[in-house]
Amino acid sequence: MLKALLRDLAVHKGRAVLTLLAIALGVAATVASMVVSDSVAATLSERPTRSDAGVVVAGRGAPVDEQARTGLGALPGVTAATGVRAGRAGLIGTDGKLVTAPDKAGTGFDGTGRFSLVNGRIPAHNGEIALESTAAKKAGLSAGATARVLLNGETARLPVVGVYDYRPVGPASGPITDPVPAVAFDGATAATLFGGYERVELTTNGDPLAIADAARRAVPGAAAVSGAELSAAAKDEVEGTASDLREMLLPFAAIALLVGMFVISNTFTVLGAQRVRQFALLRAVGARRGQLRRSILAEAAVLGLAGGTLGTAIGAGLGPLVLSVMRPDEETSYTVTPLAILTGYAAAVVVTVLAAGGAARRAAAAPPVAALRIDPVVPGRVLLNRSLTGAGLIVASIVTVIVTGDPGAGNTIRIIGLCGAVVGVIGVVLVAPALVAPVLAPVRAVVTRFGGPSARIGVRGAGRDPRRTASTATAITVGLALIGAFGTISASLSGLIGSTTKANIPVSTTVLQPAAGGGSALAPSDLDSVKRIPGVDFAAGSRDSLAVVRYPGGETQRKSAAIEPEALGTVLTPKITAGSADVRRGVMISQNEADLLGVKLGDPLTLTIEPAPPISTVVTGVYAATEFSASLYYDVALAPPAVRDHLTAIYATGHDPAAVKRALAGAFGQRPDVGVTDRDGVVAQNVETQAIGFSMLYAMVAVAIVIAVLGVTTTLALSVMERTREIGVLRAIGARRRLVRATILAESVVISVFGALLGVVSGAAVGTVLQRAMFGQPLSAAVIPFDVIGIALAGVVAAALAAALWPAQRAASADPLAAVNAA
Repeated sequence: MLKALLRDLAVHKGRAVLTLLAIALGVAATVASMVVSDSVAATLSERPTRSDAGVVVAGRGAPVDEQARTGLGALPGVTAATGVRAGRAGLIGTDGKLVTAPDKAGTGFDGTGRFSLVNGRIPAHNGEIALESTAAKKAGLSAGATARVLLNGETARLPVVGVYDYRPVGPASGPITDPVPAVAFDGATAATLFGGYERVELTTNGDPLAIADAARRAVPGAAAVSGAELSAAAKDEVEGTASDLREMLLPFAAIALLVGMFVISNTFTVLGAQRVRQFALLRAVGARRGQLRRSILAEAAVLGLAGGTLGTAIGAGLGPLVLSVMRPDEETSYTVTPLAILTGYAAAVVVTVLAAGGAARRAAAAPPVAALRIDPVVPGRVLLNRSLTGAGLIVASIVTVIVTGDPGAGNTIRIIGLCGAVVGVIGVVLVAPALVAPVLAPVRAVVTRFGGPSARIGVRGAGRDPRRTASTATAITVGLALIGAFGTISASLSGLIGSTTKANIPVSTTVLQPAAGGGSALAPSDLDSVKRIPGVDFAAGSRDSLAVVRYPGGETQRKSAAIEPEALGTVLTPKITAGSADVRRGVMISQNEADLLGVKLGDPLTLTIEPAPPISTVVTGVYAATEFSASLYYDVALAPPAVRDHLTAIYATGHDPAAVKRALAGAFGQRPDVGVTDRDGVVAQNVETQAIGFSMLYAMVAVAIVIAVLGVTTTLALSVMERTREIGVLRAIGARRRLVRATILAESVVISVFGALLGVVSGAAVGTVLQRAMFGQPLSAAVIPFDVIGIALAGVVAAALAAALWPAQRAASADPLAAVNAA
C-alpha cells in the first residue's frame, strides 16, 4: 500500500515539489538561525585569550596608583605586578568617522602578553602608536601610515609603527573587564595621557585564590579575581552571546515552520480529498484503517526527509548572507555543526508528519462507501464545533484583555492579558471557515453586479469549500498578523518616543550625544567645555546606567539617570505628578514604574550600580513618563565615580537657544565623537534606530509570508486538478483560455485578501495589547500603522497574482475533450 501511495506521489511531481518547497523554506530558516549563532560562537571562542595572569586587581570606579601596584608586587607568591593603563582615544578612519567608541580605546604597550605584534614594531618613542588589527583594517591604515587620533577633545596626527592582535584576559563586561583597545602608545605617553592603572596583573607562583584575598586586603575596595575565573567568565560570555542570538532568531524560524505546517496540512487535506477513490479501492481490497493511516504518515516522512535535505542545504547557504547583514564590519568564522543539520532534518520530519496527521486520520476514518463520493464532504457538526470553539476563545480573549486593562498593572497581569490576545488569534483561526461565507457575500454581490465572468467564477471557487479556503488563508493570516502586531508596536513606540522626548526636553535645549553610539559616552571635560561656550547660561549632563533597585516589595533592575539637581526644570522638564523634583532629597521615579513596583512618596529605595556600594535613598517625586525613558532620576553627587564620569548626554540652554546651538555646533564641529542636535533631532534619531530594528523583524517575517504564498500556489494547483471536468466544460462551451486564466487569478486574490484581512485585524489587536504590556500604555494609546498595512495588503495582492500564474496557465492549457472525459 505504501508503495502504491509513493508511486502516486511520483506521478504527480508538481504537488510533490510544492510541498517540498514549503517544508524546505521553514527548515532553511531554522538551519540558518543555528548556523548564524554557531558561527558567532565559534568566532568568539577562536579569539585568542590569555591564561598567563595569575590574579587581576582593579579599582572599583577609581584607578590603581603606583604605590598600590608596588604593594601588590610585594605580596607573598607574587613574582611580578604589571600595571595596565586605559583611557579615551578615538581612532578616526580615512573617511573622517570614528572607527570605534573612544571609551577605553587607548592603552599603553606593555609586557603583559596582551599584545601579539602582527607587523611593524613596538611603539617606543613619544608620539608613536600601534593599532589593533581589526581597527586598523576598518580605518584603512597600516604600519607606516599616519593616523588621526582624538585625544582630550583634540585631533592629533600620529605615526603608526606597528599592528597587533589583542589577547584579552577576561570578558568584555563584568567587575573586571578587558575591552579590546584600538590604539596603543608607548609606556611614558600612556602614563601622561591616562594617569593611574586601570588594573594590575599579578604573575604568581602560589595559590591564586589566597593571593586574591591578600590583594583585596592590600587595596581596600578593589576587585581581585584569579585569571582562571576571568577565563571561565569569558567563555560564559561567549556562550551567552551565542545563546542570546539563537533565542532571537529561532522564534522566527519557528514561525516559518508553523506557517509551513499550515501549508503542508492543507496540502495533505486536499490530496486526501482528491484521492478518495484510491483510498476506497484500497479499503475495498482489504486495507485496514491503521495501514492506510501509517502509509500516509510514511509518505509524509519521505517528503519530510527530502524537504529537510533541501532546506538544510539552503539554510547552510543562507548563513553567510545573514551574517554579512547582522555583522557587516566583523569577520566571522562560518560554522555548520552536526547539531544544526540534525535539527533541520528533525524539524522537517516532525513538522511534516504532524501536519499530515489530521489528513491521515480523516482518510482512514472514512468508510469505503463514503469515500467513493467524488466531492469531499466535511461533516457539518465538525465545522459547527470548530466555529463554536473559536467563538468561545474570542469571547474569552476579549474578557481577559478588558479585565487586565490597567496600564499600571504588574508583569504577571500584563502577561495574562497578552496571552488572552494570542488566544483570540487562535479563535479567529478556528472560526475562519465560518467567516468565509459572510465575508465573501458582499464581494459576491458586487462582482455579480459589476464584475465579469472571471471574477464571478473566481469568487464562487473561493467559497465552494470554506474549510480549504480558510486553511489556505490561515498561513497568510499568521504572517500578516505578525506584520500587523510588529507594525502597531513600531508605530506606537515611535509615537511614544516623540511624546516622551518632547515632554522631557524643552525646545530651547541643545543636546550633545556620543556620535559613536553603543555604550560610548562623553567626558567630563566636554561638559566643562560646553559651560565655557559664550551664550550658554546652564549646562548639565545625564549619566544613564542600569541599577539594581531594592524596594519594599522586592528587587528589580531599572534604567537610572544621575543628573545635576538644577537640571530638572531648566534643560529637562519632566511633568511632576506627585512630590517634588528636588533630587537632593531623594529619587524621582516615573509614574508607571511607581505603579508597577507599588512604591509611593517616602518609600525607601536602594540603588546598586556595580561595582560601587549601594545608595540608600527615598522616593521624593513622581513624574509622568513612559517605560521608554529613564525611570529613575537621582542626584549626581550620589553617583559612583565611574558613573559620574560617564556622560551619556549633555543638555545646554541660554537666553538665545538658536545662538547656543550654533555656537556648540561650531565648537564641536571638528569632533567626530560628538553629535550636536536638539529635541526634534533626538526624536528623529531614536525613531530611526527603532525603525532599523523593526526592519530586521519584517525581513524575518517575510520568510513566513513567502511560505504562505507558496501555500496559495499549492492549493490553487491542486484545485485545478480537482476541477478538471469543470474547467473542461467551461472550455467546451466556448470559454477562452484568457477567461480560465483570469478566473484562477481572481480566486487567488480573493483567498489571499481574505487571509490578509484576518491577519491585519488580528495583528493590530495583538499589537495594541502588546504595546500596553511592553510600554505600560493604555490600549487607546496604540497607533495603527495604516501605511504598513496598506503596503502589506498591496504586497499580498501582488504575491497572490504571482502565485496563481502557474496554476492559471495550467488550467488554461487543459485539453477540453480530455478534461471532460477525465474520471
